[in-house]
Amino acid sequence: MKTTIKTILLWIMLSVPVMANDIYVTQSGDNLDLDITQDGQNNVAGDSTTAMSLTGDTMTFSISQVGDSNVVEATINGSTYTGNINLTGGLNTVDLDCATGNCDTVSMSIDVTGDSADITVDLGSTADASDYVGTIDITSAASETFTLTVNAAAADADIDISNASGLTGNTSSYTQTGDGDSAGHSLVHSHTGDGGVINMSQSGIYDNKIDVTTSGDNATIDITQTD
Repeated sequence: MKTTIKTILLWIMLSVPVMANDIYVTQSGDNLDLDITQDGQNNVAGDSTTAMSLTGDTMTFSISQVGDSNVVEATINGSTYTGNINLTGGLNTVDLDCATGNCDTVSMSIDVTGDSADITVDLGSTADASDYVGTIDITSAASETFTLTVNAAAADADIDISNASGLTGNTSSYTQTGDGDSAGHSLVHSHTGDGGVINMSQSGIYDNKIDVTTSGDNATIDITQTD
């Protein structure tokens, strides 16, 4: 009888699903100040089925997640916003899309400490942004995938990816498609670690600038720039 009870209890414990800490926000209105902090595993701030929707001008948002297998997915519609995403842990996913509302003045920082993050940021996909300032720091990590697509006249991006000792396999892609001139377009990229793959494409009328620093063996770098 004791053995049977223990078996049933073990079966019940194994049958209980792993619950995630899910947050879904739909916001419409100006001057939003949004702070989200999640601590644990499988945290979700929007997902591929139901992304967070933030609509309005002059918004500020901060998302912090600690733990593995976390997700941040948001669609942003607004001309001016400041955002910060801070992730600590492995196997995290970030997908930010500012498709409409012009995304005129965007300041975005993303900080990741952990392995195997997949980060995608798309700004001005259906309308030109005018001014993007972004700082991307990915440290102590391996097997990271980072993709930044910007359609802006002045896209001042600073990307820093650093592998921990002995780790390899980070990939970063940057595509800039807006027209420049009068001190538009800029990109600074720093990569430390072995086996880095860097793909950069920047086009527009004048003012293009790419500054790349790499340290490590077996790097693959592909740069395409058109006046």
